[in-house]
Amino acid sequence: PPAPPRFPIGGKMSQYLDAMSVGDTIDIKGPVGEFDYLSNGKFKIDHETHLATKFNMISGGTGITPCMQIAAEILRQSEDKTVVSLVFACRNVNDLLMRETLDDWAVKYPNKFKVHYVLSDSWPDDWKFSTGFVNRDMFEKEFYPPGDDCYNLMCGPPIMLSKGCQPALQELKHSRASMFSF
Repeated sequence: PPAPPRFPIGGKMSQYLDAMSVGDTIDIKGPVGEFDYLSNGKFKIDHETHLATKFNMISGGTGITPCMQIAAEILRQSEDKTVVSLVFACRNVNDLLMRETLDDWAVKYPNKFKVHYVLSDSWPDDWKFSTGFVNRDMFEKEFYPPGDDCYNLMCGPPIMLSKGCQPALQELKHSRASMFSF
């Protein structure tokens, strides 16, 4: 497929990998464990234990990975009553990684998992979700309200987190302490 206009020669990592020869190796590290979901809403951030009954999750592009891993662990444990609301933002519908799985989870676990999609660049005529960028009104509609038992997990482009997610969550009175960025 053609390269996206913002990255006509690919991203830094793509360029590096493309320049490798057959037989070359790379070392990859991660995830490094800053956030560790234990069970039943119990998790650790930098070895400090926390408890949540609700997670709001915001993913941009490949940032779906850590949020999906945590949601999968919650859903895998039938006794875990923690609930998840995910907003997944991408440029176009083809960028929505693992959409079929996410949609399946929303059907299979309607009382534990919900997902809302946002497309910024293009969308089908019959698109029933949001367009544009993440914002306060969207979070107010899709997310659990602030509280001691509600945490907000984010993974995506830095500008999305700093200019969109964090200010919108703060406007809705979510504390900085309830926000974690992967």
